[in-house]
Amino acid sequence: MGHEIISIQQLGYAINGRVILRDIAAAIPPGAFVGVLGENGAGKTTLLDLLMGFRVPSDGMITVLDQQPHEDHWEARKRIAYLSEKVDIPGDWSVQEFLEFHQFFYPQYSHERERDLLNEFRITPQERVGNLSAGEIRRAQIVAALASFPEIVVVDEISAVLDIVGRRKFMRLLHEQSRISQATIVFATNILEDLVNHISHMLLLRQGELHEFTTLEGFMQGRAESGFPQLVADILEEV
Repeated sequence: MGHEIISIQQLGYAINGRVILRDIAAAIPPGAFVGVLGENGAGKTTLLDLLMGFRVPSDGMITVLDQQPHEDHWEARKRIAYLSEKVDIPGDWSVQEFLEFHQFFYPQYSHERERDLLNEFRITPQERVGNLSAGEIRRAQIVAALASFPEIVVVDEISAVLDIVGRRKFMRLLHEQSRISQATIVFATNILEDLVNHISHMLLLRQGELHEFTTLEGFMQGRAESGFPQLVADILEEV
């Protein structure tokens, strides 16, 4: 594998004559923590769907772990964890049954890590999923994802349903996973404050186009001294 774990080249996506993304390019190195930012409708979820192979590019190419995601390579899939509100868990399953199902697909799954994370998020394994709040269900997903020790973690805007304590724990754990095991994190969110002190790179979308892809340090250099959230908010509000 080369120096980039995710390669995006002139990527475009259109459906029913509507262009959602156009000419997106980025080279994401191993161990990067990438914040994918943009206003509603900018194309963040579509980009992550392409990264996961849920959609097929209309133009250009995206490769993840040297494979094209839509070709559904099993060897690559078991090295990627995906967190999204679109993931449904049967309500009659217990949390433990969900975790046992999940671990089947991940040979690096750690029961010790699972136990630590269940305690961290105060989740009872015997509780039925149908009895959990939306935030508690996402916490169970986080436990499953991080206990899998994936090489890539893809997060599609789940932090909004977590309370402030849960969000802080989640961001800290992602940061640790990136630092300790060199996991690559791709995190789409509209809550800019979540990303402060965590991301290494920023990918900013505007109306389906790439406004900027750079390191956080590169983004901050040469700009006003206002904080990172305000800088991004100002860009998103530009006409």
